[in-house]
Amino acid sequence: MDEPHIEGRVKFPSLLLLGAPGSGKGTQGQILARIPGFVHISSGDLFRSLDPGSELGTLFREYSDRGRLVPDDLTIRVWQEHVRTLVASGAYDPSTDFLVLDGIPRNANQLARISDSVDIRHVFHLCCPNREVLIRRVAGRARQANRADDLDPKVILERIAVYETETKPLLGRIPPDRIHDIDADRLPYQVLRQILDSLP
Repeated sequence: MDEPHIEGRVKFPSLLLLGAPGSGKGTQGQILARIPGFVHISSGDLFRSLDPGSELGTLFREYSDRGRLVPDDLTIRVWQEHVRTLVASGAYDPSTDFLVLDGIPRNANQLARISDSVDIRHVFHLCCPNREVLIRRVAGRARQANRADDLDPKVILERIAVYETETKPLLGRIPPDRIHDIDADRLPYQVLRQILDSLP
């Protein structure tokens, strides 16, 4: 078998967590990452781990403080470098593990650009239509994790609006039989049970 690589003759088997800010993508990704065979990659965590004084870190902050998405070129580059590092270090084995994608792809362009590298076999659409619940969750997480960009309700609403216009339409570009609607307005273990029950 060809050696897996990010440019891709061999695609990485993947699960995609899709949902508005506050729907619980990060929580479910972290839980799944504790199960052997799942490797969680959060684009938000990758950007927040950048040196804030670096060029990339400064650029990320400029966008996140306004609730806007980081440009696609930067997002793809940071993600690709991280996956390469995981493979090289042995932390991710594409022949046995699933990538759990969280925060990428965020739009149609990103989906097209990673489609040669990843095989999205399941999409877990975390549904939580109550915006007040989403705002409360994001603000609570921000206080716990000291994430100032998520404390302003106006910024949170802007991020939700960006999700609705740029990310949610991805559902129309993925085969319906791969999409699982998950009731995210429940306790984390109940959400996890829905996800696991959807896997073969």
